[in-house]
Amino acid sequence: MTSLTIVTVENNESLSAELNRVPIWLAANLHSLMLLKHTSKKAPVMSAFFASVIITFIVLTPPTFAAEICPSPKNNQLESATVKWVYDGDTVLLTDKRKVRIIGVDTPETKHHKQKGQAYGAKAKEALREKLKQHNYKVRLLYGKEKKDKYSRVLAHVFLKDGTNISSWLLQQGYAKTLAISPNIAFADCYKKAEQTAQLKSLKIWKLKKNRLVTTESIKPKTKGYVRLKGVVKSKQTHKKSISLTLESHDKKPTHITIKNKNLGYFKSIDFDKLIGKSIIVSGMLKNQRKRRTIQLNHPSQLQIFAGTQIESMIKWSSK
Repeated sequence: MTSLTIVTVENNESLSAELNRVPIWLAANLHSLMLLKHTSKKAPVMSAFFASVIITFIVLTPPTFAAEICPSPKNNQLESATVKWVYDGDTVLLTDKRKVRIIGVDTPETKHHKQKGQAYGAKAKEALREKLKQHNYKVRLLYGKEKKDKYSRVLAHVFLKDGTNISSWLLQQGYAKTLAISPNIAFADCYKKAEQTAQLKSLKIWKLKKNRLVTTESIKPKTKGYVRLKGVVKSKQTHKKSISLTLESHDKKPTHITIKNKNLGYFKSIDFDKLIGKSIIVSGMLKNQRKRRTIQLNHPSQLQIFAGTQIESMIKWSSK
């Protein structure tokens, strides 16, 4: 027997706030609707009805994160350069032989040496090459506070002459995930919004099963690497060099969300003690060790919080 509960919204502000989180709750709703399809004979009709309701909500109340280009800095802050070669979707070689790692994004790996290419890796590379070709490979660079990485690559935000932010463009097209690494977190919030527009449309990499939203209940024992994870905060711990949030778990291997002290300044608007008992969604690299799972957060753009007056999903389902 399948039961369906419609969760009502307490006020218009709650509805508006929830709709601003479309990529998250929409994914959850669609997952619920797919499950309903397999648990009720009338599910296809019900699914179509609620899908139309969701679509209506989106049309009437468009998300606030419209696919806008992140603002371009003043020209006197930028250095002109020319790209000679595109290694992959997030790394290029300049004519002066400097290798530039584009800040704020992580695109799928391309095939090289003995390493297999990842899905959309080659397409991300080709898309970037074509985009640069349209502008004669002329770019403008805004260096990060940390100017080089451990591989001696130059770290920079890359812009085109028309003001296009390449990181934002890659994210909007669905060719990249956000990558926030302090202290190079300029535009991090804007990049997150660009990423969410692609998630909403299920573009490119967001079509892949491995990039779908998972919960602490559904996560596999050996899962590691990039995840978008939803869970309920069970407790908070303060350590010498960091703080951590432990998520509720149905097994003996809990997930810990850690934030190093050096990055806490970015999270000053968040009261972590008040997160206990609340649902959150985090995105980042999951380290899966023998007795614990850990995701490190470098910037608030990796964390989304559901307030008590907001709804986590427009539809809750159960099967008995």
